[in-house]
Amino acid sequence: MRWILMVSILLLGNFAFTQNLLTGRVVDSRQKPVFAANVYWNKHPQLGAVTDFEGQFRIALPQNPAADQLIVSFIGYQIRTMNWLQLKGKEELVIVLQEDATQLGEVKVCAKDPISQKFSVVRMEKMDVYLNPVSNGDPLKAITFLPSSTNTDEMANPSIRGSSSDKSRVMLNGVPVLNPVRNSQINGMGNFSLFNTEIIHKQYVYASNPPLSYGNTSAGLVEIETVRELERSMYQFSSSLANLGFFLSQRIKEESFLQVYGNRQFDNAFLKLNESNLEDLKEFGSIDGGINFRTQLGDKVSFNSFNYLIDENYEAVDYLYGWTGISKADNRRLISISNLLVTTPQGLFRLNVGLDGARNSYRMGNLSSRGRNEKVYASAQYKWQGKGKNQLQIGVSEEYNRYRFRDSIPLYYFAVSPEAPNTYRDTLLTNHNLEGYAYWSYKLSKRWLFSTGVRLNAPIQGQDFYSSSQFSLRYQPGKGQTILLSGGKYHNYSTPNYYQKDFVLNKSYQLALDYDWETRKSSYHAAFYYKKEEGDWKDADFFNFQDLKVLGLELSADLFWGRYFRFSFSNTFLHQRMKNGTQWYDGDQDLVYFAKVSLAFNRPEWVNLGVTWVGRPGLHYTSVRESWYDRNANAWQPVYSDQINGERYNDYHNLSLNASRMIQVGKLAVIVFGSVNNILNRNNQSSLEYSSDYSDLTFRHYQKRIYYFGVIWQLNGN
Repeated sequence: MRWILMVSILLLGNFAFTQNLLTGRVVDSRQKPVFAANVYWNKHPQLGAVTDFEGQFRIALPQNPAADQLIVSFIGYQIRTMNWLQLKGKEELVIVLQEDATQLGEVKVCAKDPISQKFSVVRMEKMDVYLNPVSNGDPLKAITFLPSSTNTDEMANPSIRGSSSDKSRVMLNGVPVLNPVRNSQINGMGNFSLFNTEIIHKQYVYASNPPLSYGNTSAGLVEIETVRELERSMYQFSSSLANLGFFLSQRIKEESFLQVYGNRQFDNAFLKLNESNLEDLKEFGSIDGGINFRTQLGDKVSFNSFNYLIDENYEAVDYLYGWTGISKADNRRLISISNLLVTTPQGLFRLNVGLDGARNSYRMGNLSSRGRNEKVYASAQYKWQGKGKNQLQIGVSEEYNRYRFRDSIPLYYFAVSPEAPNTYRDTLLTNHNLEGYAYWSYKLSKRWLFSTGVRLNAPIQGQDFYSSSQFSLRYQPGKGQTILLSGGKYHNYSTPNYYQKDFVLNKSYQLALDYDWETRKSSYHAAFYYKKEEGDWKDADFFNFQDLKVLGLELSADLFWGRYFRFSFSNTFLHQRMKNGTQWYDGDQDLVYFAKVSLAFNRPEWVNLGVTWVGRPGLHYTSVRESWYDRNANAWQPVYSDQINGERYNDYHNLSLNASRMIQVGKLAVIVFGSVNNILNRNNQSSLEYSSDYSDLTFRHYQKRIYYFGVIWQLNGN
C-alpha cells in the first residue's frame, strides 16, 4: 500500500566545513530553499554537487580555487557565477538565484501553467508532497491535510468541502483518471493513489468552482502535470517492511528523457509486526509499473506519453448485513495517456488522448461481482495569450465509458451468507459524453483579475442537454494577499459501482469566498462557502438521497519558527444536510469542527521529525430499530430507524509520528524512514457490526497503531 511508500519527509545530512570543502545554501528571491540546484566549478565540473531539500550543498575545492569560478544553476533561474573573493571568509554562504524572465518568455509562460491557475486555491509541487506531514510521499494523500479536504475515511480519494469523492475529478496531463487509487474496495475507495510523486511537476487543487476548461466534475478538481524538464538523471532503489521498488530517471538527449518505475508489494513482514492491530487484514499484494517519456519533436512541438499497469489483490474480514466473513478482491488495470503540444506565436495547442481499462472481481458470502471497465478520452484545446490582459482557451472533449458487471447477487439484499439464495445479473452500461467549452480571463488592473467560462454538452444516446457556467473575481489588496470570489453551476456523471449501476447526472451550485495571505515565515487562509448538489445516489444501506446542502468555514495557519520548526493548524466547520424523499436530515459529515495540527522539526544534521493530530466529532449513522425473520431468505431483515443519521459515532482522534534521516556520500544518498500511525492505539469507530439477528451491536474501527519503516538508496547522475 502506498502508505508503505518511501520518502515521507526527507532532509539531507549535515555538511560540516573542512579545509577542503565549501558549504553554503541556495535560496530564491523569497528566501525559500532551492532543491536540486547544480553547483560546480567552471574549470572542474567533476567536483559538482546538488543542493538538498534545505538548499544546502557541500562541494570539494579545486587545487587553486582563486583561479576558478563557482557556477550555480537551476531551471527557470538566472545562472549565478561567483569568484573566490565573493566566496571565501563568509561565516554563512547564502547564494540567491533570481528568476530568469528572458528564459520564460510570453509563449513559454502561456504553456507553463493552466489558464485557471491564477484562480486556484492551492498549488503543490513535488517537495510540497514529500514534506507533507501525512502524505507518506503520496500526492493524493497530501491533499487530505489541506483545510479544504473533508476526507473522513482515511482513504486517498479526494473528498473536498463536504462532497463525495465521486463528484470530484483527478486529471493527469489533461485526461480524467476515474478511481485514481490502488487497494480499491468494492465502492471504488482506495488507500493510496496510482501516481508516483517523482513523475509529478505540479498539482493544482481547486477546492470550489473547478475550472470549466475541464468537465464532468460538480465538486472539486485535482489537476496533475508530469515532469516537463529533467534537471539530472537519477537512480533509486527502495526496500521497506512490505515493498521493493525502483525508480529510474534518465536523460536520453538534451530535450528528451525517460522515467521508469516499478514496485512489488508483499504482506508477510508487515502483517507479522502489526498482527495484533490488523486482525481483519489477512493478505495483500501487488505488482505495478509505469513509464513516462517526453521528447521535443521540434522547436515548437513536444510529445509526452505516460503508461501505467497494476495487478493487485487483497483478502480481509468484512461485514455486511448481519454476516461477517472473508472478502477477496483483485484488480488489473492499464492506463495510457498521450499529449501533443504545439506552441504558436500567441498561444498553445494541445491534443490529449487517454485509454483506461480494468478487470476486477470481488467475492464475499453469496456475493460475487466481476467487472470490466473501458474508457476512451480525447480532447483538443487552444490557449490564446493576449497582450498582457487577455487569455482565452477554447476546446472540445469526448469521453466514452463502458462498464460490464457480471454479478451473482443476493436474492434478498439482507441475506448474504454463503448458504443464502442468490441470482445472476449481467449489466452493460455505456455513456458517451461530448462537450465544448470556452474559458476567458481578463486582467482588469494591477490588482484585479476576472475570469468566466461556459461548457455545453451535445446530447448523445438520449442524454439531456445541460450547460455549466462560472465566474471568479480575484483581488490583491497588498503584498502576498489574495481575495477570491467564485461561483457557478456544474455537472458530472457518477461512476457506476456495485451499489449503483448507473450513470447518474449530478448538478451543483457553488459560491465561495477565499482569503490567503503569505509572508516569508508564515501563511494564513480563510474561506467561506455554500453549495447545493442535486442528483440521486445510494449509500451502502441502499438509502436513496436526492439533494445535499453544505455550508462551510475554513481557517488555517502555517508558521515557521526559526530555521528548524514548522507549525500548521487548520479547522473546518461543516454544516451538511441531505434530502431523502421529502425530508431533510443531518449529513454524514455534519461536523462542528474538523481540526488538523502538525509540528515538524527539520534539522539536517540530526533528524527530521513530524507529529500530526487529526480530530473531529464522529460521523452520523442510521441505526437498526428492529428486525424480523424471513423464512424464504432464511435470514433476519433489518428495519432501520425513521430518523436517518440520528446517531453518531464517538469522536475521532488520531495522533501519528514520522521520522526520516538522509546520509549523503557524494552522489549517493541513503534515506532511512519510519512512521507510527495512531500512536495512542485509539479505537476510532468507523462502521456498525450487528449479530445475525441484529440483537447485538459492536463497532468496527479505523486503523489502530501501525508501525512501518524502510530505506531508500538514491544515486544522482549528471
